[in-house]
Amino acid sequence: MDFKRMAAVKGSLLLAIVVMFTITGCDRSPTESAQNHGAGQVVPDSEKPVLKFKEPLFRFKPVKEGEEVTHSFAFTNTGKSDLLISYASASCGCTVPEWPKEPIAPGASGVIKATFNTEGKQGKQNKKIVITANTKPELTEVHLEGEVLPKQQTN
Repeated sequence: MDFKRMAAVKGSLLLAIVVMFTITGCDRSPTESAQNHGAGQVVPDSEKPVLKFKEPLFRFKPVKEGEEVTHSFAFTNTGKSDLLISYASASCGCTVPEWPKEPIAPGASGVIKATFNTEGKQGKQNKKIVITANTKPELTEVHLEGEVLPKQQTN
């Protein structure tokens, strides 16, 4: 077999391997992957973790613009399997959530900490934090709500 033909066969084989890995690596949706439990089985809804917040809405006292408001949203996994929080996002860049990266066992508790930077914000505020987890439903919301007073003007 000549060199050109051997190179073409190797190239075709390599392409076939890449295609195979691409197809098998994409055969599950992110939702299904997040719901896998144990030996690759999908957890039935009745067995899924339940994210139960003690206080899903935190109303903060009026603060002056430029101050930070931080609150820890306490929760408990009241479901029957480990809770895995994959992501938490806020309604704007002025609010930064932090969440536990390790599994939360049934009956165990944790916190989602949210920090709202009021710089450039005035008036009534409602900042939504959306938590994505292996729960049913997948998305859960908590809110920071309150008023930001204008900075004092100095002459």
